[in-house]
Amino acid sequence: MSLHRRALLTGAVSTAAAGLLSGCGGKNLDDLLTRASVVPRRPARLTWWVSEIPSRRGAVVADLIIRAFERRHPGIRVSKINALSTSDGNRSAIATQLAGGSAQPDVYLGDTTWPAQFGHSSLALPVETLLPSGFWDAYPAALRSSSTYQGKTYAVPFFIDSTYLFYRKDLLTKHGLRVPRSWEELLHTSRTVQSAGDVEAGFLWQAAVTESLTANVTEFLADAGATVLDDQGRAALGGPEAERAFSLMAEFTARGVTPRTVATYEESDAQDAFVTGRGLFLRNWSYAWVNASTPGASRVAGKVGAALRPGFEGTGRSGVSCAGGWSNLVNPSSQELGAAMEFARFCAGPEVQRLLAREAGVIPAMTSVLDGREAHAAGDPTVLRAADLRLVSRPTHTPYYPQVSKALYTPANAVVRGSLSPAAGVRAAREGLRTALEGNAL
Repeated sequence: MSLHRRALLTGAVSTAAAGLLSGCGGKNLDDLLTRASVVPRRPARLTWWVSEIPSRRGAVVADLIIRAFERRHPGIRVSKINALSTSDGNRSAIATQLAGGSAQPDVYLGDTTWPAQFGHSSLALPVETLLPSGFWDAYPAALRSSSTYQGKTYAVPFFIDSTYLFYRKDLLTKHGLRVPRSWEELLHTSRTVQSAGDVEAGFLWQAAVTESLTANVTEFLADAGATVLDDQGRAALGGPEAERAFSLMAEFTARGVTPRTVATYEESDAQDAFVTGRGLFLRNWSYAWVNASTPGASRVAGKVGAALRPGFEGTGRSGVSCAGGWSNLVNPSSQELGAAMEFARFCAGPEVQRLLAREAGVIPAMTSVLDGREAHAAGDPTVLRAADLRLVSRPTHTPYYPQVSKALYTPANAVVRGSLSPAAGVRAAREGLRTALEGNAL
């Protein structure tokens, strides 16, 4: 089961955890960091909160990682806590548990959108002093940025996730068409193949009133050269560039290239429609390659290609992708902070990163692994082309990100449905952003 992105951090979390950094069971932050800096020599037991990691060859990837860690650290035993399959459910469940002061899980897998919220609420240990000098040189800058809040790092990289344009190679070949290089070309190509009766939908994507749509909106805005927030973190959305992005979302449904049901689609819905043969193009995260290419699980296996997302004509921008993925965060209330931190570092290290390239349908976070033997042997185009992406971050550097996300996806969904004009959608999003950033939105 794949990992999906969206959620709302409950308001109770900040209150329940407000005193953690000044004290946790009588221990201050310096004491926590001291404990986290020492790998125990005595026997220890860890719990790891982890969602199912997409697998290339059927192995349970998390179990492979645990066994590799235990070979290196025979005195430390790790057990899994199977997290929920959606980011929404995970965020709500883990936040509630940690806010209550639970010592478990010791380490938990978190979306790249979580660090600011969990750091602000003292639900994640700041780990920058526990990482070796030069550590971040091995990982994308966008990943470091998303792991940091107010100068402190709250997440240790595990794997990244990026978005691509998946397409039906067989249908493009049949009609003598190339992979579109612009959104305008994609609209024309879609209508050509749809008019021939060869496919029901031209372009499948995610436009439900969830964080899934926030990721899409962020990408379309970047395609057009629009900015969501300025350098001071204030709402900056507006102008012809933003309207161009919102107009494209409206045009997909208005011209019938995208089914109107896309207004209810999340990642799994769009993917299911594609792997059952109903779509020509699909925008989705990298894990969709494994799902679409696996015989038995996909009706279009062997007929699918993957390319960078197109851009708008005349802008020179293409290959944009949201910076996504999952990192390990350490529970400040853990009784095994040293072992927990060692496990998080191990997952970020070369042994596990190469294991991910071999076994997992995800993109390793360590940049050098993307050009390594394991990545080339896997033959996954989403891994091999990851270095060509232009990664953009969602506006996550605020503890109010769920409200900021809602301010984007609510009017965008209305634009897709045709109940709000693109210009009105941009205005509504800008006003919603201002309210959300002030902490006054629901």
